[in-house]
Amino acid sequence: MFKRYFTIIDRYVSKELLLTWLAVTLVLMLILLSSTLVQLLGKAAQGRIPADAVWPLLMFTGGRYLIVLIPLSLYLGVLLSFSRLYKDNEMAAMGACGIGLMRLYRPLLMVTIPATGLLMYLTLYLMPWVSQQAELLKNDIKNRSELTGLVAGRFNASKKADAIMFLQRQSDDGSQMHNVFLHSKNSNSNANKKSPTSVLDQIESADLARQYTDASGRSFIMFEKGQLYEGEPGRSNFRITRYEKKGVYLPEQVKATVSLRKKAVSTAELWNSKRVDYRAELHWRLSLPIGAFLLAVLALPLSYTTPRKGRYSKLALAILIYLIYSNLLGIGESWVEKKKVPEWLGLWWVHGFAVILIIYWWIKRAGGFKQFVQQLKHRGDKSSVASS
Repeated sequence: MFKRYFTIIDRYVSKELLLTWLAVTLVLMLILLSSTLVQLLGKAAQGRIPADAVWPLLMFTGGRYLIVLIPLSLYLGVLLSFSRLYKDNEMAAMGACGIGLMRLYRPLLMVTIPATGLLMYLTLYLMPWVSQQAELLKNDIKNRSELTGLVAGRFNASKKADAIMFLQRQSDDGSQMHNVFLHSKNSNSNANKKSPTSVLDQIESADLARQYTDASGRSFIMFEKGQLYEGEPGRSNFRITRYEKKGVYLPEQVKATVSLRKKAVSTAELWNSKRVDYRAELHWRLSLPIGAFLLAVLALPLSYTTPRKGRYSKLALAILIYLIYSNLLGIGESWVEKKKVPEWLGLWWVHGFAVILIIYWWIKRAGGFKQFVQQLKHRGDKSSVASS
């Protein structure tokens, strides 16, 4: 049934568009994910995030990247596909067979409509869920004990930067640490009047340290076979204490509450809300699939080139148009949130500029307004193409 309604040209061009779009998406995703992975691994090596949170954070970040990249990758995929057809003189051959530019919108829409439909689902339903899960994971990382982020073989600074801990090695679950060194500073409440604000240095080393929880649920770190050195820097009155076991109480952290940003709010809640920032977020989510569709339509007349100019002759201009368009969408969202434009107008004025740009390029490609109107009447198709 598919072959009955679509010609060989439709299937050939749509396949070219689909493969190029997927290739561009894959390349852009690999570039962004590799950069993000390097950053996350660096944070994990520094102890800023636990090692087991690297891959979940990468997955959630990759999901948001994919949603934002689809409009750009679809736009570039259409542009590069038709530019190749121009470069290889295939567009000239199709024109000789009576296939005009208007006729090529059918294979273009065969790819663009499903792609924008998929993007609309991802934007309205999947992106809020991904953002919500990412916020929950970051909140869980904040609420974890500092002991979970310790890395063997390096100096680990506390969150308040008032202590440094070194451990030679630790067990797989992190519950036991061997050859531990701890340096901390505490205010000296028993200082004399000459130095009322003196600070005590505490240097501690132990053969073994392990996490311990008593019957009341309080957390301790238990040092075994260690030494404690206490004193003021520059003075000789250091106190040395040797012990077999010593427990240090770990006060409970104030649990950070989850405060979801508007990116993580469901679309249904945005729709029913009267908050201006929520309405602006709703306009932005709707603008992604609309913008992807308009950019794909624009890419067809914009892709015109000659074999001498090459396939990438319009790439710089296309990227410039995309940057201006995306920045206008960001500015428009900010204006809606700040009530500089009425809510009913939203971001539609930005899409209106895109429509005007599409018409301009079609008139320029057709050779004038009269030729453009004539192509609309004849739909650019002077003869039929046999289907297989």
